Amino acid sequence: MASPNRTKFMKIIYFTTALKKEDYVAFSSAWESLNTSIQNLHNRLIRALALTHEVEVISIRPFSRRYCKLRKLEPETKVEGKITWHYVGIKRLKIARNISVKAQCKKIVNNIELNDAIIITDTLNPNVLANAIGIAKKRNLPIIGVCTNTPSIINSTGPSYTKSLLNKAGNLSGYITLTPGLNELFNKSNRANMSFEGILDTKAVAKNKNHYGQYIFYNGSLEERFGVYELIKAFKELDNPNINLYISGYHGNKEHLNKVINGSHNIINMGMLQSDDVISLANQSLVNINPCPYSEDYDRYLIPDSLVDYLSADSILVSVRNRHFKKYFDSDAIWIKSNEIYDLLKGLKAALNMNKTERSETIKKANADANKIYSMQMINRRTILFLKQFLKQKD
Repeated sequence: MASPNRTKFMKIIYFTTALKKEDYVAFSSAWESLNTSIQNLHNRLIRALALTHEVEVISIRPFSRRYCKLRKLEPETKVEGKITWHYVGIKRLKIARNISVKAQCKKIVNNIELNDAIIITDTLNPNVLANAIGIAKKRNLPIIGVCTNTPSIINSTGPSYTKSLLNKAGNLSGYITLTPGLNELFNKSNRANMSFEGILDTKAVAKNKNHYGQYIFYNGSLEERFGVYELIKAFKELDNPNINLYISGYHGNKEHLNKVINGSHNIINMGMLQSDDVISLANQSLVNINPCPYSEDYDRYLIPDSLVDYLSADSILVSVRNRHFKKYFDSDAIWIKSNEIYDLLKGLKAALNMNKTERSETIKKANADANKIYSMQMINRRTILFLKQFLKQKD
């Protein structure tokens, strides 16, 4: 039997595409676009775990000869508190790249003390997942999958990609998911699981304070299916020249987006922003808005970008209804029925017309409720308790 204190020395090995915060800023500048929501969630979970435990991160950074300006990625190791970031070197040729990544992962793990070690892995990147599973199987280590979205959400993939990825991720030791629906999708064998909608970062110091004037803010996917076009049309109908609309995120068809904006001087597309910039802008806005439409599938599998951060911001949140959040934050935001222009306009007007006292009390309550559930300290306590059960099963 293990001694009662044995599991407190648990070593976490985390397979991901995420980078250290500062490194991601430099890395993303070499790309046309990267999915910042995946980076943010994994980076925050790594740092939450590292509040109390050592985390060895094996980062297989994304690489594309078509979309990345870099010709290759050099291996590197960096230490950040209790976190050791192992950046795997990435070669330009795909065949050589896969063989090299596998060898590097093996070498890194060979130098890690594996007593009471546990592996955590991203489940949306097939290369990351395959290397994590291979190491876990060879070393007889428990492996936990982090499921942030459905494989089908990834652009330029089809049903075969989704099926393959779900099959690969279908036999892990346990699962951490953003929604119960994602657990049902990935966890076919009903293994141990836990779920939370997101993790709060520390509040970034406001940048360029008062520089942007009065504005409404949206950060997330700028693709048409997620409601930004309806938001733009609703904002135009608001017809208030003293207020700007700032939008940020990735869009695959900028020409179409610009056509919808149609030269409106007070609608500004800020492009891709780093996490700290998003938090800073969310804290200075009049209103933060989530226009993602309601549907059974979205409600089951999708957590809209920045919604957790909005609840902790110094601003009012207007959001299309979401079952997960409305359950805990019913009186902390202005919830609207749909992302139809009429409903978005109604929600924006309601937020802008709040008196000072009502606004202050709503923000204060939302902040307190969000921190109670999503702070790094709370996520650390819940996740470490969840992980310890797998080490007991090993004994």
